[in-house]
Amino acid sequence: MKMKIYQLFLTLLFAFSLGSCNKEDDIMEIFANGQTWHWSGSYDTPNWKDNNKSTPTLDRAAIQEINSKQEMYIIQFSNDGTVTGRGSDFTFNGTWSANGKDQSFHINLRSNKTPSGLDATFYQEIVNAQFYRGDSQLIRLFNGTKNHYIQFYPIGFNN
Repeated sequence: MKMKIYQLFLTLLFAFSLGSCNKEDDIMEIFANGQTWHWSGSYDTPNWKDNNKSTPTLDRAAIQEINSKQEMYIIQFSNDGTVTGRGSDFTFNGTWSANGKDQSFHINLRSNKTPSGLDATFYQEIVNAQFYRGDSQLIRLFNGTKNHYIQFYPIGFNN
């Protein structure tokens, strides 16, 4: 009987430890792991936690342009709270912070020039981000109402 109680205790302890490890809230894994992130698209969603309910907001030509330029439309977060990035015709830098408890996100950017066209969309969606979801393979930065997001994959990842 003692053995069964011990086994039950170990099973519950193991299950609890797995349940308490939430990679979505691991800020260092998500943002400050040294990866360079590439823009993969932008989406509208009625439910920011439902990965199956989103609608692309970029047309096919924009997606092709983004995907054909792996060295552009990128962002890199550093563990010291700084961020750098590049669009097609501009660069930016600034600071970032995130809160793992409520998944809030703050970013302050400065660009080397005023972006236009697809660059402006890229820049504005990052600047307007106030919440995040993600892990080491995907970042979604959501606007303040959580109904729109810009999505990133590690550079070189084929989505």
